[in-house]
Amino acid sequence: MALEAKQEGQVGAYCPHCHLRIEARVVAPWPPVPMRCPHCQLLIGAGRSRAEPSREPGAKGTAAGVFSRAAKRHGREGGASDETILAAIRAAAGEVDQRPERLLMVDYQQLSVSDPQLPPLHDVFAAFGSWKRARAQAAGRDG
Repeated sequence: MALEAKQEGQVGAYCPHCHLRIEARVVAPWPPVPMRCPHCQLLIGAGRSRAEPSREPGAKGTAAGVFSRAAKRHGREGGASDETILAAIRAAAGEVDQRPERLLMVDYQQLSVSDPQLPPLHDVFAAFGSWKRARAQAAGRDG
């Protein structure tokens, strides 16, 4: 009975900064101690995660800006080949049921954090210079 009650009280944990999911099922308030978001690397105070992502217009765009700046700062020494990156974008697009040219950077980031087979976002920027160019090439178009 106690286990059922605990499962009912579980919620998703979303970063208050980038609005991406950090954990699928947690008991609020979460996190129990301050931690860094695995996506945007900003500090999340104890108990400050959100139970659902922000529905405000522009929330995903704000997250994309954080990710692109961080990826560009990372440098140009990308570890994955261009073909590996293009295949990863196509695979991620299929995972979220989108065409490669419509895949959002934040969706790719969320998948790449949990799937070690997907190159990190900074490799995408190192190889192609921009998310838009990488998506276009993954879709078979010139960027």
